Amino acid sequence: MYRLLVRRLSTAVVGADKSVAARSAFPSISRSKLRSSPDDLFPRIAAVGNTSLPLAPVLEEWAREGRTVEKAVIQSIVKHLIHFRRYAHALELSFWMTDRRHLYLSAGDVAYRLELMAKVYGLDSAVEYFGTVPQQLRKPQCYGSLLKCYAEAKAADKAEELFAKMQEMGMKASYNYNWMMKLYMETGQLERVHALFQDMKEKGIEPDMFTLENLVVAYIAAEDIEGLEKLLDKANPHEKHLMWYGHAIAAKAFMKPRMPERAAEALCDAEKRIPKNNGRAAYGYLLTAYTNMGMLPEAERIWDVYKSKVPPCNSMYGCRISALLKMNDIDGAAKALKEWETICAHFFDFKITNLVVDAYCREGLVEKALALVDDTIKNGRKPYASTWYKLAGGYFKTGLVLKAVDMTRKALAHAAFPWKPDLTYVLMSLNHFMGQRDVEAAEEMASMLQKFHPLTRDVYHCLLKTYVRAGKPVSELLDRMKKDGLEADEETNRILAGDCQ
Repeated sequence: MYRLLVRRLSTAVVGADKSVAARSAFPSISRSKLRSSPDDLFPRIAAVGNTSLPLAPVLEEWAREGRTVEKAVIQSIVKHLIHFRRYAHALELSFWMTDRRHLYLSAGDVAYRLELMAKVYGLDSAVEYFGTVPQQLRKPQCYGSLLKCYAEAKAADKAEELFAKMQEMGMKASYNYNWMMKLYMETGQLERVHALFQDMKEKGIEPDMFTLENLVVAYIAAEDIEGLEKLLDKANPHEKHLMWYGHAIAAKAFMKPRMPERAAEALCDAEKRIPKNNGRAAYGYLLTAYTNMGMLPEAERIWDVYKSKVPPCNSMYGCRISALLKMNDIDGAAKALKEWETICAHFFDFKITNLVVDAYCREGLVEKALALVDDTIKNGRKPYASTWYKLAGGYFKTGLVLKAVDMTRKALAHAAFPWKPDLTYVLMSLNHFMGQRDVEAAEEMASMLQKFHPLTRDVYHCLLKTYVRAGKPVSELLDRMKKDGLEADEETNRILAGDCQ
């Protein structure tokens, strides 16, 4: 598929505007505007929730209906898809924009495609794609995207080679330095992070918020509290670039050497720098930080400030409920859940409900957990497989093994990609079947599991024990095990010898 996309590039660039837009010029259209009608393109694309399915049928139907869509709208949909990590769909839509709608290709489009190519097809495909891009479209943002691809793949040699070439071409933006800093941090070369910052100062390149955040992370990684405090000092001319996140992660670092007053001061500075138009992530981070520090009155205050300034959302209620559970306040968490169900009814997500379900089960209050799930189902909501699995854990904890096994079966029956359980309750169920010498039930559960999760050695050993106890022949089972790449080991031989404890 990739080679087909590359071949299409030659036709896509025909008539490309020479004054192409920078990546920052990509439109930022709100989802409410995009989702104005079911007849619009965005709702149709959003409805294709499975990322393994192509968008082609939806896009071709749109074209057959004779509908039109502005390039700005398509670009904005691409951005939204990237935000939700639907990279393959974003790439497919980008090519559809130029191939089927015959809209011009800009350098910004190319920059996005490079990053999407790397995520969908791998680094080599992104590099190959860059080689096909005409010279008039190889703008600084395209080189910057390729550098990002190298950095994310930790291809240090290639990144350094490209960075040097960009320097020679006069591309000396902070964006490029930031990605090299990030690469060096992730490869443990902290001294080179500071060397790059010194190089920026010598060349008169103004750092940005990401540059300063990289420095904060480097100081934290080196456990250099003195250097961190100097960076946060109000007298530091670069301190003005440090946004809320830099101060917030610095606060976490101050807690390690037990500097609670300095940590609280950093969190206060972080709060002062929360942007007025978008503070969800910031308030969520601060709520969690204050809770972890045991500063419960401040956590409550942050929650009240958040509700007064930012529209409610699932993620923030998730943070709130998680914070209350860390305080061992299950009743408060249940109350917050009810509030969320009322306020965010149109954006219901069972993951939020699962937080309280899990807490009840861990405390052995499995009947309360089941009642909560039943009430939610009565309101027309559908539990996840993980919901039933959490209930299985609750029943195992309270010694109700038969109910636990039934819940495990129910979880496996509702399972779908990408859910992947830790197998704890599956193995406990299989051990129950072993005790009952119930080969049929054990095989049934293994078959359900295998539809979405490869059978592990532990699972096979549980099956073997059940077969041996039941006096059933095991040759076929051993063949299956071998076919799955699991050779017999010492434990296998011990089981076959009749030691099934």
